[in-house]
Amino acid sequence: MKRLTPIKSIRAKCRECSGNQLAVIRKCDITDCPLYPYRMGRRPKEIK
Repeated sequence: MKRLTPIKSIRAKCRECSGNQLAVIRKCDITDCPLYPYRMGRRPKEIK
């Protein structure tokens, strides 16, 4: 089994949550999700 980086693991969870629809991840409106800032598979420049 391939090990994922933390960011890739978060991205995989977002894909699962969105039904594997990438456009839904981009338009996600669940801003209170702790993974929201990382949903695009990259670390945000600023973490608030």
